[in-house]
Amino acid sequence: MPPLPYVPQTAGPADLMRQAYVFAARNPDVLEYVPCYCGCGNSDGHRSNVDCFVESRAPNGAVTEWDVHGMT
Repeated sequence: MPPLPYVPQTAGPADLMRQAYVFAARNPDVLEYVPCYCGCGNSDGHRSNVDCFVESRAPNGAVTEWDVHGMT
């Protein structure tokens, strides 16, 4: 997995944020059913909570780029 993105203010402690990103990377089939309630679907085109964490994946499913939205 690529290094996590850095943002000055995060939604929680660094270890908790790391766990959330790892969960998102490993469990997209779970998070795809969790809607995001912050409005990022309208502004950023996110379809589910997975998109708040993962920007892109390789053809084999490995994360190639994170989305910083999950940090905030």
